[in-house]
Amino acid sequence: MRYAIAAALVVAVSGCATAPGAAPARPAVQQVVLDAEDEAILKTVDMFLLAIGNHDTVMLDELVIVEGVSWFQRAESGELKAVEPFMNSGMIEPDADADPFIERYWNPIVHKRGGLAQVWAPYELRDDGVQVHCGIDAIDLVYLDGAWRIASVLSSLEVGVCEALGAGTATGVRPRDGWKETPNQ
Repeated sequence: MRYAIAAALVVAVSGCATAPGAAPARPAVQQVVLDAEDEAILKTVDMFLLAIGNHDTVMLDELVIVEGVSWFQRAESGELKAVEPFMNSGMIEPDADADPFIERYWNPIVHKRGGLAQVWAPYELRDDGVQVHCGIDAIDLVYLDGAWRIASVLSSLEVGVCEALGAGTATGVRPRDGWKETPNQ
């Protein structure tokens, strides 16, 4: 009986094995039906990413709750670094030397309840047409004064994970238009 159980475990485990050098599995594409409120939330995220990428401090001042704190975690050579805080007020400080960039996302998951919402999505950042890094954005929003506003951004900044996250093959990439940088293809 022990041998039968051991043999069954070997067969089960071997079915989970991946051939050496095989590409990592891509995340499944979620087909989620978005309602009008989800679209309003995603439109706010779109405007925020355009404002960040285009260094539009006027738009950022309208969208971002400056008292908030955002958190970023870098990964270098596959090693996660410490999570670092960033005051939201720093997002709206003008920088005359700022270089526009594109940050686009796909397969967003929207959670909402009342005046609270969160958008979780993989993203890609490009500068001068070159892929810099990818990661996950988790953007917290609050409904204030009749509009959705950005309360906090949790973001991983990872080099070498773009293909695994679906960059390049994703459909429904957002935001599409409005960049000062290289057009979003």
